[in-house]
Amino acid sequence: MLDNFRTNMRGVATVIVVIIGAVFVFSGTGSLFLSGPGAEVAAVINDEQVSDLRVQQVMSTEKQRILEQNQGLDPAVLDDELLRPAVLQQIITGKVLSQSAKKQGFGISSKQISELLIDAKGFQVDGRFDQKTFEYVIRQQGYTSATFIEMIKQDLIIQQFTRAISGTNFVTETEVASLAKYTEQTRDYYYLTLPMQPIADSVRLSDQQISDYYDENQGQYQTEVQVSVEAIELNPSVMAVGQSITDAQIQERFDQEASSVDAAEQLQAAHILLTDANDENLMDIQAKLDAGEDFAKLAQTYSDDPVSAEVGGDLGYTTGDTFPEAFEEALASLEVDQVSAPVVTDAGTHFIKLLDRQVQRFELSSERGRIERELINEAATDALVEKLEMLKELSFNAETLADVAVDLGLDVQETAPFSRDGGVGVAAYPAVISAAFSKEVLEEKYASEVMDLGDDRYVVIKLKEHFPARQKALSEVKDAVSATLKESIAKQQITEQGSALLARVEAGESIETVAKAQDLDWQVASGVKRISNSVNAEIRNAAFAMASPNEGAELKGIFTANGDYVVLSLNEVTTGNLDDLSRQERLDLVTAVQTVNGSRDLQAYQASLLANADIVQ
Repeated sequence: MLDNFRTNMRGVATVIVVIIGAVFVFSGTGSLFLSGPGAEVAAVINDEQVSDLRVQQVMSTEKQRILEQNQGLDPAVLDDELLRPAVLQQIITGKVLSQSAKKQGFGISSKQISELLIDAKGFQVDGRFDQKTFEYVIRQQGYTSATFIEMIKQDLIIQQFTRAISGTNFVTETEVASLAKYTEQTRDYYYLTLPMQPIADSVRLSDQQISDYYDENQGQYQTEVQVSVEAIELNPSVMAVGQSITDAQIQERFDQEASSVDAAEQLQAAHILLTDANDENLMDIQAKLDAGEDFAKLAQTYSDDPVSAEVGGDLGYTTGDTFPEAFEEALASLEVDQVSAPVVTDAGTHFIKLLDRQVQRFELSSERGRIERELINEAATDALVEKLEMLKELSFNAETLADVAVDLGLDVQETAPFSRDGGVGVAAYPAVISAAFSKEVLEEKYASEVMDLGDDRYVVIKLKEHFPARQKALSEVKDAVSATLKESIAKQQITEQGSALLARVEAGESIETVAKAQDLDWQVASGVKRISNSVNAEIRNAAFAMASPNEGAELKGIFTANGDYVVLSLNEVTTGNLDDLSRQERLDLVTAVQTVNGSRDLQAYQASLLANADIVQ
């Protein structure tokens, strides 16, 4: 019974989500984004369509993920055409997995989805689910409530299904023992280091050497071909400028939304639940309540509902149908901060307190700013569509973009010179770079086609100035020539010196003897594992890449990332033994094998589904 009661309590989540859905349906936003380019079909998987809008949404999420993981990365380099194939394949793979999962009976209840949304911090204000925040967030991502919930449902089913597939594999003792031989292997090695910096510092160059090197490598010291372009850009922010919304339009939209708002009274309840009440403990609690003791503390002490007891008995809000009928009737009869007499339900006996009484307010004064912004954005979108068609028509064969800009009431941008590696602003976009250096724009001096940069940004460009490649004078590049030549000479010298040191060790001298004779640093590393962090990682990796020694040490000369030369002597390799591992280490190894096997099984299953699917792109 207690479990049922808790289920009813959490049902508040479902109520809120249903209310949200109703708002979308009755206000007409249930069809948001379902017309226009987003409604086009991007793929059909086993007769199930994937809209172009869905591809754009996932692409937007992927861009955000990449930018978060690469701070400072220019968003312009994330070209839609480069990302789209991988994103579409990701969607197709997810779709065949979800279809297979549903056929095999996997599913997610509405209650699970509701609880997930209620607990999502991104939809909360002051620690509680906020309907307006939810609406704003999903609208920004191009979702309606229905499409957002369906997306969440599919993702959860896929997670559930893939875990089930991955979890079916098993690991044998032989597999673990074989892996232990590899992962627990240890190596003993010696090495000496010949540093690059002193050699580089000792290099002295004459003007003649610098001049000769410049003459022999003039091709390395040329400017790149560069261009600057004029550009006209259309985007929502440009179109929003100058858009005016009347009071009548705001009032009309407010009236539409107000008609669908659920204005039911909401009551916030708290309770002390006794699953096995008797007169003695009922009287004890009642006496303490009469004496003015804190209800929340009494709930923490006496309540048999551990979930609500942790928060002072707080059960959240109800509109009258969340809790059992007797509970709701008692709650509705209370004043704020008043506590009921004991109330009996199937869950037990309750002392009920009314914490708050609210009626959802939907007032023009508080909604006006939001409605005005939405109407401006809608008007800007309409204007964008109209001006986009005009831009395409007027820029075709235009002598100058200045005239086009005047006709459209827009501004012309001028970029700084940029090469095929790109520049800043619109010049950072691969599509713009490609167009700028195309035959039509660079040689024939035509305006480009209108390019879609993503996120409702469109641009057309025309050549402003062409800067051909030229040979740089030695005076311009003398420092760069000197640095390159010095590095080349130092690299040659350290190679010769390092090879001589390696030859001495190969001839029978020890690492220690050679190092001391040359006043160089040398190190001994014993019992080193592949994941040992107490040693130099570069040298450790090189040692583990070497073949096991047969007779005598295995020798090798390597360069480190900073240019130092290392003479490395691998002396001994000891195979790992499963018996040497602790119980926890064994468990970690088993988990690692299961993870690898599970990933392999999942990839094989996905490949099978894709091979047998009817996919049209």
